Amino acid sequence: MKNKQNVLLLGNFRPTVAIARRLSSLGYRVIVTRDKGGLAAASRFTAEVWDAPKTAKEPGFFECLAEFLDERPDIGIVVPVEEAYVLGLAQNRHKLPTGRIYGTPSDVVVTTSLDKVAMLNVAERAGIPSAPAVVVNTLEEVATAAQEIGFPLVVRPLSSSQPIAGRKALIALTKDVLQQSLTAWPDGHEQLIVQRFIRGPRYNVDFAAQKGRVIRAVATLILRTDAFDGTGIDVCGRTLPMPDDLRDYTARMAAELDYTGVGLIQFMVDRDRDEISFLELNPRFNGNTAVPDRAGLELCRLSIDLAIDPNREEVEFESDGGLRHAWFYGDVQGVRQSLKRGMMQRDQVPGALWQALKDALTADFHVIWKWHDPLPGLSQFTNTFRNALRKLPGGNRFGRRATDRTGEPHET
Repeated sequence: MKNKQNVLLLGNFRPTVAIARRLSSLGYRVIVTRDKGGLAAASRFTAEVWDAPKTAKEPGFFECLAEFLDERPDIGIVVPVEEAYVLGLAQNRHKLPTGRIYGTPSDVVVTTSLDKVAMLNVAERAGIPSAPAVVVNTLEEVATAAQEIGFPLVVRPLSSSQPIAGRKALIALTKDVLQQSLTAWPDGHEQLIVQRFIRGPRYNVDFAAQKGRVIRAVATLILRTDAFDGTGIDVCGRTLPMPDDLRDYTARMAAELDYTGVGLIQFMVDRDRDEISFLELNPRFNGNTAVPDRAGLELCRLSIDLAIDPNREEVEFESDGGLRHAWFYGDVQGVRQSLKRGMMQRDQVPGALWQALKDALTADFHVIWKWHDPLPGLSQFTNTFRNALRKLPGGNRFGRRATDRTGEPHET
């Protein structure tokens, strides 16, 4: 039998599981980084785990990766999954061996897409609506920007990998809420974005583009996130026929960036007020990659095939929608974190947990759980339980295996 081609996935969290499953079904031999343990390390579709001495957030990782690839000429394809690896590869590609396939958009596209200030300008050039925004450097400038923009507003970090007090964004409906929520300039941030808040739900558009032309797409209406205020990671959503305006804006963005590869573009949409605002473009796989995978977009394959040959012939495909997904673990953890951060009251917890259970039981599919590959889904809960035990007196006897095969790093 012919040997399978090795693919190394960088960054081991929720989407890595879906990608490992799909690439394995396509005949690849999947290798994953262990990181904090990593869900995909528990998957039966993972053939090998690389115990890298560092992660992408630590200096020297890409030197370690270069050394590893030099030692392993059998690894012909590298696909970064988590954002830190995507950006890090774009910034350090010159350190890595040539002659390998790196399944990611171009370095320029990646660095531009992950620069939120630059993307506000890109959206304006492309004629894509974006709510009024101001870049600020101090608390005083936050107050001035709020007065100019008006309420409600949202305060966003320049990088989604650096949350504000553990949150992807801070929504302030009134001046009092802003003053109470942002009493000091958050650590680790040189600048913030203050932007008018669009009250409607968030829409995800997973896509693949080829030389600036969208060839695959699916739209998802986010029904609920893991934060009670509506920010955060989606835990329940429904795919739907692509709205004409979102199709147009996605096409404009891909053309403006001359995009080749897979990505995720997000919009806030308020149909009642006829308002749409571009939120961000992630030049990588969606955290819930199981959604476009189930919708038939073939993004896992395309991330590699387009890197090999950006001129290859591909059939255009747009999903008709109609599928609802759930992430039960994220839903439950979201309730816990929302209560801890004061987003919800204790008497709201039973109803929220009941809703999470109902969605889990009635969803068309789950972003992690598979009966034929149960360990990644189960490991999320066992890891949380073991970590809780380790915090008890004498809890260290439960050992470091709590992070050997599981874990969920901070996601953007």
